Amino acid sequence: MSDVILDFLIFGTIQGSIYALLAIGFSLVYGVGGILNQAHGAFYVITMYLFYWFYINFAGFGLFVGMIVGIIVCTIVGGLIYLLLIKPIKDSHVGVVIVTFAFAFFIEQFVKVTVDSIYHDMPPLIPGSIEIFGVSIYNHYILIVIASLSVITLVILFINKSKIGKSIRAVAQDAEAASLMGINVDRILTYALMISAFLAAVAAVLNVPVDIVAPHIGWSILLNSFAIVVLGGLGSLHGSVVGAFIIAYARSYTNYFLSPVLSALIPIIVIVVMLVLRPRGLFGKKEID
Repeated sequence: MSDVILDFLIFGTIQGSIYALLAIGFSLVYGVGGILNQAHGAFYVITMYLFYWFYINFAGFGLFVGMIVGIIVCTIVGGLIYLLLIKPIKDSHVGVVIVTFAFAFFIEQFVKVTVDSIYHDMPPLIPGSIEIFGVSIYNHYILIVIASLSVITLVILFINKSKIGKSIRAVAQDAEAASLMGINVDRILTYALMISAFLAAVAAVLNVPVDIVAPHIGWSILLNSFAIVVLGGLGSLHGSVVGAFIIAYARSYTNYFLSPVLSALIPIIVIVVMLVLRPRGLFGKKEID
Protein backbone atom coordinates (compact mmCIF):
# COMPACT_ATOMS: atom_id res chain seq x y z
CA MET A 1 0.00 0.00 0.00
CA SER A 2 2.87 2.37 0.83
CA ASP A 3 4.28 1.86 -2.67
CA VAL A 4 0.94 2.79 -4.19
CA ILE A 5 0.78 5.95 -2.08
CA LEU A 6 4.29 6.90 -3.22
CA ASP A 7 3.30 6.29 -6.83
CA PHE A 8 0.25 8.48 -6.37
CA LEU A 9 2.31 11.34 -4.88
CA ILE A 10 5.20 11.10 -7.33
CA PHE A 11 3.15 10.87 -10.49
CA GLY A 12 0.72 13.50 -9.23
CA THR A 13 3.69 15.85 -8.84
CA ILE A 14 4.90 15.05 -12.37
CA GLN A 15 1.47 15.62 -13.88
CA GLY A 16 0.99 18.78 -11.82
CA SER A 17 4.22 20.24 -13.20
CA ILE A 18 2.96 19.87 -16.78
CA TYR A 19 -0.49 21.16 -15.88
CA ALA A 20 1.01 24.23 -14.23
CA LEU A 21 2.91 25.17 -17.40
CA LEU A 22 -0.24 24.87 -19.47
CA ALA A 23 -2.54 26.63 -17.03
CA ILE A 24 -0.30 29.64 -16.42
CA GLY A 25 -0.24 30.40 -20.14
CA PHE A 26 -4.00 30.04 -20.46
CA SER A 27 -4.63 32.18 -17.37
CA LEU A 28 -2.14 34.86 -18.43
CA VAL A 29 -3.95 35.51 -21.71
CA TYR A 30 -7.29 35.78 -19.95
CA GLY A 31 -5.88 37.98 -17.20
CA VAL A 32 -4.28 40.41 -19.64
CA GLY A 33 -6.89 40.61 -22.38
CA GLY A 34 -9.98 38.76 -21.18
CA ILE A 35 -9.34 36.27 -23.98
CA LEU A 36 -10.60 32.69 -23.60
CA ASN A 37 -8.16 31.18 -26.06
CA GLN A 38 -9.65 27.93 -27.35
CA ALA A 39 -6.52 27.38 -29.46
CA HIS A 40 -4.38 26.74 -26.37
CA GLY A 41 -4.39 22.99 -26.97
CA ALA A 42 -3.50 23.60 -30.63
CA PHE A 43 -0.22 25.19 -29.50
CA TYR A 44 0.60 21.89 -27.82
CA VAL A 45 -0.36 19.90 -30.93
CA ILE A 46 1.73 22.08 -33.27
CA THR A 47 4.82 21.64 -31.11
CA MET A 48 4.15 17.94 -30.62
CA TYR A 49 4.05 17.18 -34.35
CA LEU A 50 7.03 19.37 -35.22
CA PHE A 51 8.94 17.59 -32.47
CA TYR A 52 7.83 14.20 -33.80
CA TRP A 53 8.55 15.09 -37.46
CA PHE A 54 12.15 16.06 -36.73
CA TYR A 55 12.61 12.95 -34.59
CA ILE A 56 11.54 10.51 -37.34
CA ASN A 57 13.29 12.35 -40.20
CA PHE A 58 16.63 13.30 -38.67
CA ALA A 59 18.26 10.41 -36.88
CA GLY A 60 20.61 11.26 -34.06
CA PHE A 61 20.00 14.97 -33.60
CA GLY A 62 16.34 15.24 -34.65
CA LEU A 63 15.04 14.93 -31.10
CA PHE A 64 16.83 18.02 -29.84
CA VAL A 65 16.46 20.03 -33.04
CA GLY A 66 12.75 19.25 -33.07
CA MET A 67 12.46 20.42 -29.49
CA ILE A 68 14.05 23.80 -30.25
CA VAL A 69 12.25 24.32 -33.58
CA GLY A 70 8.92 23.31 -32.06
CA ILE A 71 9.21 25.85 -29.24
CA ILE A 72 10.33 28.68 -31.54
CA VAL A 73 7.68 28.04 -34.20
CA CYS A 74 4.90 27.67 -31.66
CA THR A 75 5.88 30.91 -29.91
CA ILE A 76 5.73 32.75 -33.25
CA VAL A 77 2.38 31.15 -34.07
CA GLY A 78 1.05 32.45 -30.75
CA GLY A 79 1.86 36.01 -31.79
CA LEU A 80 0.37 35.51 -35.25
CA ILE A 81 -2.84 34.11 -33.76
CA TYR A 82 -3.37 37.37 -31.93
CA LEU A 83 -2.44 39.64 -34.83
CA LEU A 84 -4.35 37.79 -37.55
CA LEU A 85 -7.31 36.20 -35.78
CA ILE A 86 -7.94 37.79 -32.39
CA LYS A 87 -7.01 41.44 -32.84
CA PRO A 88 -9.59 42.18 -35.60
CA ILE A 89 -12.44 40.91 -33.38
CA LYS A 90 -11.03 41.30 -29.86
CA ASP A 91 -14.04 43.37 -28.72
CA SER A 92 -16.32 40.39 -29.39
CA HIS A 93 -15.67 37.76 -26.71
CA VAL A 94 -17.93 35.26 -28.45
CA GLY A 95 -16.17 35.93 -31.76
CA VAL A 96 -12.77 35.30 -30.17
CA VAL A 97 -13.97 32.01 -28.69
CA ILE A 98 -15.35 30.88 -32.05
CA VAL A 99 -12.34 31.87 -34.15
CA THR A 100 -9.80 30.30 -31.78
CA PHE A 101 -11.92 27.15 -31.54
CA ALA A 102 -12.03 27.03 -35.35
CA PHE A 103 -8.25 27.34 -35.51
CA ALA A 104 -7.82 24.48 -33.04
CA PHE A 105 -10.21 22.32 -35.03
CA PHE A 106 -8.37 23.20 -38.24
CA ILE A 107 -5.03 22.16 -36.75
CA GLU A 108 -6.45 18.80 -35.66
CA GLN A 109 -7.94 18.09 -39.08
CA PHE A 110 -4.84 19.37 -40.90
CA VAL A 111 -2.68 16.93 -38.94
CA LYS A 112 -5.04 14.05 -39.71
CA VAL A 113 -4.96 14.84 -43.44
CA THR A 114 -1.25 15.59 -43.83
CA VAL A 115 0.23 13.16 -41.29
CA ASP A 116 -2.16 10.55 -39.87
CA SER A 117 -4.42 9.89 -36.91
CA ILE A 118 -2.41 6.93 -35.62
CA TYR A 119 -0.91 7.02 -32.13
CA HIS A 120 2.88 7.32 -32.04
CA ASP A 121 5.52 7.13 -29.33
CA MET A 122 8.77 9.00 -28.80
CA PRO A 123 11.82 8.17 -26.66
CA PRO A 124 12.62 10.13 -23.48
CA LEU A 125 15.05 13.02 -23.68
CA ILE A 126 17.05 11.45 -20.85
CA PRO A 127 16.99 7.62 -20.90
CA GLY A 128 17.22 5.40 -17.86
CA SER A 129 15.65 5.49 -14.43
CA ILE A 130 16.48 5.79 -10.75
CA GLU A 131 14.87 4.42 -7.60
CA ILE A 132 13.38 6.80 -5.03
CA PHE A 133 11.98 5.29 -1.82
CA GLY A 134 11.67 1.97 -3.60
CA VAL A 135 9.79 3.40 -6.59
CA SER A 136 11.47 3.27 -10.01
CA ILE A 137 11.19 6.65 -11.76
CA TYR A 138 12.29 7.52 -15.28
CA ASN A 139 15.00 10.14 -15.42
CA HIS A 140 12.79 11.99 -17.86
CA TYR A 141 10.15 12.41 -15.13
CA ILE A 142 12.70 14.16 -12.95
CA LEU A 143 13.56 16.39 -15.91
CA ILE A 144 9.86 17.28 -16.25
CA VAL A 145 9.57 18.46 -12.65
CA ILE A 146 12.85 20.41 -12.57
CA ALA A 147 12.40 22.01 -16.01
CA SER A 148 8.72 22.87 -15.46
CA LEU A 149 9.24 24.51 -12.08
CA SER A 150 12.30 26.37 -13.38
CA VAL A 151 10.41 27.76 -16.39
CA ILE A 152 7.42 28.70 -14.23
CA THR A 153 9.68 30.55 -11.80
CA LEU A 154 11.41 32.42 -14.63
CA VAL A 155 8.11 33.43 -16.23
CA ILE A 156 6.69 34.72 -12.95
CA LEU A 157 9.91 36.67 -12.30
CA PHE A 158 9.67 38.05 -15.84
CA ILE A 159 6.09 39.18 -15.28
CA ASN A 160 6.93 40.79 -11.94
CA LYS A 161 10.35 42.33 -12.61
CA SER A 162 10.89 43.08 -16.31
CA LYS A 163 9.72 46.21 -18.15
CA ILE A 164 7.54 44.14 -20.48
CA GLY A 165 6.19 42.23 -17.50
CA LYS A 166 5.21 45.44 -15.74
CA SER A 167 3.46 46.58 -18.91
CA ILE A 168 1.61 43.26 -19.00
CA ARG A 169 0.46 43.81 -15.42
CA ALA A 170 -0.60 47.36 -16.22
CA VAL A 171 -2.71 46.22 -19.18
CA ALA A 172 -4.23 43.48 -17.04
CA GLN A 173 -5.27 46.01 -14.41
CA ASP A 174 -6.67 48.63 -16.80
CA ALA A 175 -6.01 48.48 -20.53
CA GLU A 176 -7.45 51.93 -21.21
CA ALA A 177 -5.34 53.61 -18.53
CA ALA A 178 -2.26 51.72 -19.74
CA SER A 179 -2.90 52.96 -23.26
CA LEU A 180 -3.14 56.56 -22.02
CA MET A 181 0.24 56.07 -20.32
CA GLY A 182 1.81 55.22 -23.67
CA ILE A 183 1.71 51.42 -23.50
CA ASN A 184 0.91 49.71 -26.81
CA VAL A 185 -1.88 47.40 -25.68
CA ASP A 186 -1.94 45.33 -28.87
CA ARG A 187 1.79 44.72 -28.61
CA ILE A 188 1.42 43.61 -24.99
CA LEU A 189 -1.42 41.24 -25.91
CA THR A 190 0.78 39.83 -28.67
CA TYR A 191 3.52 39.21 -26.11
CA ALA A 192 0.99 37.56 -23.78
CA LEU A 193 -0.11 35.14 -26.53
CA MET A 194 3.53 34.40 -27.36
CA ILE A 195 4.35 33.64 -23.72
CA SER A 196 1.26 31.43 -23.51
CA ALA A 197 2.27 29.55 -26.67
CA PHE A 198 5.85 29.23 -25.38
CA LEU A 199 4.65 27.63 -22.14
CA ALA A 200 2.40 25.21 -24.03
CA ALA A 201 5.33 24.34 -26.30
CA VAL A 202 7.63 23.66 -23.34
CA ALA A 203 4.92 21.45 -21.82
CA ALA A 204 4.70 19.54 -25.10
CA VAL A 205 8.42 18.83 -25.49
CA LEU A 206 8.62 17.70 -21.87
CA ASN A 207 5.46 15.58 -21.84
CA VAL A 208 5.31 14.03 -25.32
CA PRO A 209 8.25 11.61 -24.78
CA VAL A 210 6.31 9.95 -21.94
CA ASP A 211 2.87 10.34 -23.50
CA ILE A 212 1.46 9.69 -26.98
CA VAL A 213 1.50 11.64 -30.25
CA ALA A 214 -2.07 11.99 -31.54
CA PRO A 215 -4.03 14.84 -33.18
CA HIS A 216 -6.87 14.87 -30.66
CA ILE A 217 -4.61 15.51 -27.65
CA GLY A 218 -5.15 19.26 -27.89
CA TRP A 219 -8.73 19.01 -26.63
CA SER A 220 -7.77 17.28 -23.39
CA ILE A 221 -5.01 19.87 -22.94
CA LEU A 222 -7.59 22.64 -23.35
CA LEU A 223 -10.07 20.97 -21.00
CA ASN A 224 -7.51 20.44 -18.24
CA SER A 225 -6.14 23.99 -18.62
CA PHE A 226 -9.63 25.47 -18.42
CA ALA A 227 -10.54 23.37 -15.38
CA ILE A 228 -7.37 24.44 -13.59
CA VAL A 229 -7.81 28.16 -14.17
CA VAL A 230 -11.49 27.96 -13.19
CA LEU A 231 -10.39 26.31 -9.95
CA GLY A 232 -7.45 28.60 -9.28
CA GLY A 233 -9.13 31.75 -10.58
CA LEU A 234 -9.11 33.10 -14.12
CA GLY A 235 -6.23 35.55 -14.37
CA SER A 236 -4.43 34.40 -11.21
CA LEU A 237 -0.98 32.99 -11.96
CA HIS A 238 -0.30 31.53 -8.53
CA GLY A 239 -3.88 30.25 -8.48
CA SER A 240 -3.11 28.36 -11.70
CA VAL A 241 -0.11 26.68 -10.07
CA VAL A 242 -2.12 25.69 -6.99
CA GLY A 243 -5.05 24.53 -9.12
CA ALA A 244 -2.73 22.51 -11.36
CA PHE A 245 -1.41 20.44 -8.48
CA ILE A 246 -4.84 20.03 -6.86
CA ILE A 247 -6.29 18.60 -10.07
CA ALA A 248 -3.16 16.55 -10.78
CA TYR A 249 -3.26 14.91 -7.34
CA ALA A 250 -7.02 14.40 -7.65
CA ARG A 251 -6.60 12.66 -11.00
CA SER A 252 -3.64 10.66 -9.75
CA TYR A 253 -5.58 9.54 -6.66
CA THR A 254 -8.55 8.54 -8.82
CA ASN A 255 -6.27 6.60 -11.16
CA TYR A 256 -4.60 4.62 -8.39
CA PHE A 257 -7.39 4.12 -5.88
CA LEU A 258 -10.64 4.31 -7.85
CA SER A 259 -10.70 4.02 -11.65
CA PRO A 260 -8.75 5.54 -14.57
CA VAL A 261 -12.09 6.04 -16.32
CA LEU A 262 -13.34 8.25 -13.49
CA SER A 263 -10.12 10.27 -13.62
CA ALA A 264 -11.15 11.78 -16.96
CA LEU A 265 -14.27 13.23 -15.31
CA ILE A 266 -12.34 15.24 -12.72
CA PRO A 267 -11.79 18.38 -14.90
CA ILE A 268 -15.47 18.49 -15.94
CA ILE A 269 -16.66 18.09 -12.33
CA VAL A 270 -14.30 20.85 -11.20
CA ILE A 271 -15.55 23.25 -13.88
CA VAL A 272 -19.22 22.68 -13.06
CA VAL A 273 -18.81 22.81 -9.26
CA MET A 274 -16.61 25.92 -9.26
CA LEU A 275 -18.75 27.85 -11.73
CA VAL A 276 -21.82 27.15 -9.59
CA LEU A 277 -20.31 27.68 -6.13
CA ARG A 278 -17.42 30.11 -6.67
CA PRO A 279 -17.15 31.47 -10.22
CA ARG A 280 -14.05 33.54 -9.38
CA GLY A 281 -12.15 30.44 -8.27
CA LEU A 282 -9.88 30.12 -5.24
CA PHE A 283 -7.68 33.14 -5.98
CA GLY A 284 -9.49 34.93 -8.79
CA LYS A 285 -9.05 38.69 -9.11
CA LYS A 286 -9.59 41.26 -11.83
CA GLU A 287 -5.85 41.50 -12.46
CA ILE A 288 -3.10 38.94 -12.74
CA ASP A 289 -1.24 38.59 -9.43
